Amino acid sequence: MVSVSLLKPLPARSALADDIRHWLRDSIVNLDIKPGEQLNELLLAEKLGVSRSPLREAFRLLEAEGFVVRQSGKGAYVREVTANDVLELFPVRAALEGLAAELAATRLTDKELRALGKITEKMAQAAEQRNVKAYQRLNYECHKAIVRGAHNRRLEEIINNLGRQAMWFFFTTVLFRKSMDYAMDSHREIYRALEARDGKLAAQCISEHIIESGKKILGLFPLGASGGTT
Repeated sequence: MVSVSLLKPLPARSALADDIRHWLRDSIVNLDIKPGEQLNELLLAEKLGVSRSPLREAFRLLEAEGFVVRQSGKGAYVREVTANDVLELFPVRAALEGLAAELAATRLTDKELRALGKITEKMAQAAEQRNVKAYQRLNYECHKAIVRGAHNRRLEEIINNLGRQAMWFFFTTVLFRKSMDYAMDSHREIYRALEARDGKLAAQCISEHIIESGKKILGLFPLGASGGTT
């Protein structure tokens, strides 16, 4: 067994880089920093009150997550979403979240199920009011609640990073403005399956919902487009 006392302490710079990564990732997901925009080291360092070293480390971490691309001699940029991203991501999400829903159907506590029901109700209200921003946030919370309800930590860790990327994709399209009613109907079906504790049906509903969402997002790209910054 490794002696903890012999381990080197976590460098302050590493912890700082992780904080910067979370801040930048949230800014990218919320479109405060747009796809294709350059991440200006000097301006960001001044804004955050940090040196450029942890900032560069944060860029490297975000590049590994798929949010940032670094170009030699040009710096770091927010990665642009391509049709190929959607083609690759959504079938994976469908499979993993389908498994999470199947597990959640029998593992969700009554309290967790009630909380999920309240989120679903708020989503319906946001859809009626055509409040796209509120709906997007609640949609993310809903999927997270289902995944959390599976009570499988490793599965949750894998899906959470995919979820962040998927929410970013939603924010970079007009999907919900065009398809909010469809999305709401499918979320009601998912909830009813979970309420009935029917794992197979819940898995089918959420998988079909994710695949159909991917198709709708794909339809917003130019026909056959699969390029872009990689």
